[in-house]
Amino acid sequence: MSKKLKIQLSLFAVSVLLNIWGIMSILQSGMNINVGLSYLSDLRNWHILVNYVIIVITMAIGIMSISINAGQLDNAKWNRGLTIGVTTYSTVLTIPLLLAFICFLGFDREEIAAIGLGGIDAFAKEDFITGMFGSIAWDFHKIFVEGFGWSEGGLTALYVCGVIMSIVFLAFPIYSAWDSLRKLKKRELAKAVSNKE
Repeated sequence: MSKKLKIQLSLFAVSVLLNIWGIMSILQSGMNINVGLSYLSDLRNWHILVNYVIIVITMAIGIMSISINAGQLDNAKWNRGLTIGVTTYSTVLTIPLLLAFICFLGFDREEIAAIGLGGIDAFAKEDFITGMFGSIAWDFHKIFVEGFGWSEGGLTALYVCGVIMSIVFLAFPIYSAWDSLRKLKKRELAKAVSNKE
């Protein structure tokens, strides 16, 4: 086993572990399924937003590193298959993040401000408000507007940054996959030409 392959396998293992941790965190935080990450339940009671920051960081590092690693594989079939698989996986996981920040932009912040310390349970008007997105939006408001004294405009700017971040998280693996597959095709064409000669 070459040194390069050992490094690739090590990076791949770390990427897989980070993705598994991220998925388990989603199950524990977002779906209230106990998968053994009890510290997330404690954090949820303090600020649910911290849970999702942990999820975004672990999943982003895991997805980006596995995407880069897939593009460096020498075996063409493995390279192509893993690149397409990882890109599909990352896209499916990142679209809800983008939609969440778009939903936060449309969230009725004035109504939240009027509720005050009553919290999210005080006005269960819609599934959105009582659901995961609503609880996160409420936590954003509680931390940044009530806690740090931000204006509503500042919170909106934060959501816009979240939309931009989500687009980057969507675009990076897609571009990386396109670039990797393009280089792979060039290598295959060059190899075919040299074989003919």
